[in-house]
Amino acid sequence: MMLVDKFRSCGIGLKLSLTFISVIIFCSLPLSFLTIGYLGNKLRQHIENSIESAVVSQETELRNLLLFEDYWKAFNKIESLSQIPGISEVLLVGSDYRVIASSKPEEHPVGRYFLNNSYHLRIPIMSYDYPVGYVLYKLDSKYIQDAILPLKLITFGVTFVFILIGTFLGLFISLRITNRLRYIKDMIEKFKTGVIPSKKEFWERDELTELADFLHKNLSSLAQMLSNLNFARNFYESFFNSLQEVVLILDSGGYIYFCNRAIEDYGFSFENLLGRRVGVLMVEPRVRRSIRESVERKNAYTDVVKLRNRNRKESYALLLLKPWEEGFICTLKDITELKMSEEQVKRMELFSMLGEMSAHLAHELKNAMLPLKLLSEVESWNEEDVKVVKTSVERIDRIVSNFFYFARPVNDEKRRFSSLEMVEHILRLYEPLIKKKEINLQLDVSAFELYTNKTAMEIILSNLLKNAIDAVDRGGTIKLSMKRVEEKIILTVEDNGHGIPEKLLKKVFDPFFSTKKDGTGLGLSTVMRYAQILGGKITVSSQEGKGTSFQLEVKA
Repeated sequence: MMLVDKFRSCGIGLKLSLTFISVIIFCSLPLSFLTIGYLGNKLRQHIENSIESAVVSQETELRNLLLFEDYWKAFNKIESLSQIPGISEVLLVGSDYRVIASSKPEEHPVGRYFLNNSYHLRIPIMSYDYPVGYVLYKLDSKYIQDAILPLKLITFGVTFVFILIGTFLGLFISLRITNRLRYIKDMIEKFKTGVIPSKKEFWERDELTELADFLHKNLSSLAQMLSNLNFARNFYESFFNSLQEVVLILDSGGYIYFCNRAIEDYGFSFENLLGRRVGVLMVEPRVRRSIRESVERKNAYTDVVKLRNRNRKESYALLLLKPWEEGFICTLKDITELKMSEEQVKRMELFSMLGEMSAHLAHELKNAMLPLKLLSEVESWNEEDVKVVKTSVERIDRIVSNFFYFARPVNDEKRRFSSLEMVEHILRLYEPLIKKKEINLQLDVSAFELYTNKTAMEIILSNLLKNAIDAVDRGGTIKLSMKRVEEKIILTVEDNGHGIPEKLLKKVFDPFFSTKKDGTGLGLSTVMRYAQILGGKITVSSQEGKGTSFQLEVKA
């Protein structure tokens, strides 16, 4: 592993040189060894053929020497055969391997038996297809090695020369490659500083040169693009900073990574907000929750919000959150003055409405108390007078109760409750009236969970159901439907009563307006007020003589 790590950290020149050397060694040396081995075998074969030819030419004389055991002549013949180049020792033995003559009598004395071994080769001396003896000889390994030594030296010398050539060639190629790689590296380093070096021509026209030319061309184009982007960035940054609206750019998680200088009007800076959720600017938990849900669902969101302001007490803005590529764009338009103006107008309208309501209330109470005033001058009451007094008191109580429901403050507390439980609770309250008028009540209520102001929902349903009961004749039909459609709750109360004339439809939600003979005119006004508290809307449709339908839509 250490050698591998060292090789990985070597320069490209050394790696190329080692590669060339490895190729030369692993290719030339085996070839050299094969060549030397082949020539050595050829030399051995030549020596063996030479002595075999000499023995064959003298086979008759050698056979006679074996038969007559002429030791001296046999020694001379064997001595002459041992002089053949490449032969170190020659013996003449009988068929029983008893030594007749030897070129080295001190090692193999005449008359002794030769112990056969693998180092000696034999040539049989035949007589009538039967060997009468053998010529044993031993090759001279030193002679053979000396004969091929020059070839070895030449081979290794040529290999060494090729290794040197491969080394220098690797270094030369690596220098040429390194030169171009250094040019590419310098070009990238200078590009980081905003400078593009001039194009350099190379002698080589290979892939690396093409890469250098391609990189130079694209870096030049990229530098121009970056210059244009920098200009555009400065332009848009100046443009955004010149806007009076707050512009925020959020990432996919709703975290701020850009805002313009308009945020400084609220006592914040870009450094204060960088990496924080946009909800940090909002006062109301409801708004923060709605923004978080819109970010999770990648939906747009618009609302009038109250902002945190370190410079003023109260600030209001029109918030627009819109998905953009992988993030969001959020704008905040200051509408504080408009909001204050609206509040002032609402106060004036409220005072005007209170004055009008007070006049209506005084008129209704005066009409309700008129029978009491007249009866107060009567000395004694009969049963009919008591009934009139009771009716007047009930009417006064109804007027005051409805006014109380209309005028009392309502908290904005939300809680979870079941749609079925709420409807069943209201129906139990009006069950006696429904049975008394034998009303056909048709229910289409889905079972789901609500998270809203339960009191407001109950008051709306109670008033709509009471109006429907009052509107129908005996045996009439009332349809009550409550469903959840996507992110909305739709409540519908429909009756088949006498209906409302078209010219009076626009007035049904006005305080103290009523089409009933003894109505207070505050029921539907209360419904409208509580629908606004829930952030929903109430609509009415009616056809005279066919019936009326009220529909409430609020957020789930």
